[in-house]
Amino acid sequence: MTSWITRPLVVAGVALALLAGIAPKNYAQGRPVIIAASGDAETMDPMLTAISTTGSVQRHMLEPLTDNDPDAKIIPMLAASWRAVDTLTWEFKLRSGVRFHNGEPFNAEAAKFSIERARDHPKSLQKAYVNLMKDVRAVDETTLRIITSDPSPDLVANIGAIFMLPPRYAREAGDEGLGRKPVGTGPYRFVEWVRDERVVLEANPNYWGPKPQATRVTIRPIPEGATRVAALLAGEVDVIEGIPIPDVPRVAKTRGFKVLRKQGPRLIFLAMDASRDRGGAHPQFSPGIPAGQPNPFKDVRVRQAFYSAINTKEIVEQVMGGAAAPAEQILPPFMYGYNPRVRRPSYDPSRAKRLLAEAGYPNGFTVRLDVPTDRYVNDREVGLALVGMLSRVGITVQLNGMPRAIYFPRMRVFDTSLQMSGWLTLISSINWTAMLGCVDPKTGYGRANYGRYCSAELNRIIDVLNTEMDEKKRLAAFYQVAEFTRQDVGKIPLYFEELIRGVKDGISMPVRVDEYVLAHEITFK
Repeated sequence: MTSWITRPLVVAGVALALLAGIAPKNYAQGRPVIIAASGDAETMDPMLTAISTTGSVQRHMLEPLTDNDPDAKIIPMLAASWRAVDTLTWEFKLRSGVRFHNGEPFNAEAAKFSIERARDHPKSLQKAYVNLMKDVRAVDETTLRIITSDPSPDLVANIGAIFMLPPRYAREAGDEGLGRKPVGTGPYRFVEWVRDERVVLEANPNYWGPKPQATRVTIRPIPEGATRVAALLAGEVDVIEGIPIPDVPRVAKTRGFKVLRKQGPRLIFLAMDASRDRGGAHPQFSPGIPAGQPNPFKDVRVRQAFYSAINTKEIVEQVMGGAAAPAEQILPPFMYGYNPRVRRPSYDPSRAKRLLAEAGYPNGFTVRLDVPTDRYVNDREVGLALVGMLSRVGITVQLNGMPRAIYFPRMRVFDTSLQMSGWLTLISSINWTAMLGCVDPKTGYGRANYGRYCSAELNRIIDVLNTEMDEKKRLAAFYQVAEFTRQDVGKIPLYFEELIRGVKDGISMPVRVDEYVLAHEITFK
């Protein structure tokens, strides 16, 4: 398997030296750092979130068995090495002598507990990563063996999504306690969390790995981009994520500051309610369609019409200022499984009108478009552009913008008929599993499928992505899902965001494709 992101087959004997290339070595230069994030953490319980801003905060304190470097290469973390014993059995050798912040030892029993909690807890949002792990065994203190129900080619990458927790503390604190005060093995220890104001962390003096130069970290949630920029230029913060596109030149030209950029894999997309038959009050009916009216998105011709009505080139150039790349499919070109033969349909309003007429909507229809207003770069502005484009083909769109704190809880209970959202994972198969798999809480399929699109044929192909060990057969399945969804339009991919950070001069840090902003990767001049 030759994925840029997932090379999960046998990688053994890889040790701590690999980590030194991305972690600062000189602790004597330590100083505090303030990071302005685009939003607050949802929770401190890693099992109950699928939001990268939350994961970024948690990753300072919590660690997985395997991890990704800033460019998404798999590296060892709490597991020093691993091997495939056979097609259904994996063995991980864990680091010895590692302790959690509360003094509990990290060992195979702790890893077993953490994986089983992610797999079995009814509220877990991590099931898609671990649902094939049927038997997790602590062979000895530093040996973990995982037996899967089916072959799992992405197991080494998948397990990197599961943060390790101390069993005794987790049982005593319960879900509520874990959600407020995390205890991990990471380079920072939890100090305090004042919701919507700050998270404060301090360097872990007993950390098993390289010591961070940033010794005390404050993460301030500042949802408004212009306010984040103002805080940076005023010297109130050291690092900001998500510089608004119009402000990029100003930050870059201001003495004492610099802009860091990298093309990222986060997909911005449209999802349509493909489940409920008629419009009306949630949850029985589709809430963004007039009550009593049939749900037009049940007809593939309507979904295809929307696809042809959207000019992504115009959005990228005029709304995103070039800080994005049009999406041909849900995977970016640099990810394993991208199908070079699949292209999005050309912008063609005439074709869109023809398809709508064939579907019985010659005069269009009315629908509500739900968008977050403080989560993605220019999210509200992109929503306004979509309203204008769809109006050209006769669709009356009522834009419903809302802050992320309201938006995501509503999407997770499917309180939408048409929504614009974003998605990022560094595992190619999980993109398809979570976004377009038929919703199944037991397996984690459809975890981000808020339109509840479901195709039995597509689900069967997704099963192959998750279990086929033969490289050629698996790649053929990736190509097949891209071709299938191009025609059936379970989602409409729009573009991939560029990652843009602002920092003070004297600070160096990588721009990570997983969007995390990690203080322990900061070095000071």
